[in-house]
Amino acid sequence: MTRKVREKLYFPRHLREWEKAKAEYSTDSLKILGHPVMEAWETGYMEELARVACSRKGRVLEVGYGMGIASQAIQTHNVEEHIIIESNAEVYQHLLQFKKEATKPVVAIQDFWQNIIGKFESESFDGILFDTYPLSPSELHANHFPFFNAAHRLLKSNGIFTYYSDEAHEFSQIHIKNLQEAGFSKIHHKVCEVSPPVKCLYWQKNQLLVPIIIK
Repeated sequence: MTRKVREKLYFPRHLREWEKAKAEYSTDSLKILGHPVMEAWETGYMEELARVACSRKGRVLEVGYGMGIASQAIQTHNVEEHIIIESNAEVYQHLLQFKKEATKPVVAIQDFWQNIIGKFESESFDGILFDTYPLSPSELHANHFPFFNAAHRLLKSNGIFTYYSDEAHEFSQIHIKNLQEAGFSKIHHKVCEVSPPVKCLYWQKNQLLVPIIIK
């Protein structure tokens, strides 16, 4: 979604407003407070993110459940434990149903990652997948940046981190700078082909960058 379009939308004044807001699911999308949080065309991309996050197997942290696309993909990999953080109460109910049906152990947590992330031990995850929605205009195209420090702390040595990049072909300089300042030096990527519909508000290109960030 372009900055101009997103700024026309209503952003929550308080995090609790987002937490309690109705989650409007359809067969191909999830909307909260009118925001297009996720759409089904992202499936192939989410599967790529899951493949990266699970490449070390072991214990995987996923931040943001949404439509559960990445969560379902993670469950197809050989992981030992799958921890999922979701902030919206109604989406969390969908997460609890997913947990009941999951074949790999799932720990479901309802909270904003900023509130809960400090409670996890350092170097306790083999992989991390981060995909949350920007909740203020200042977070547009940059809501993943504040999580970089936490990701570096939480990953085991040689652990791997990936996320919805909001970039098409290569990392921007500011993107790389934020990763480096968090302590990452092994910064790689691949490009995933996508086919968003013409009506999609938040992505119009036919490619999305898949970050492959190694501690």
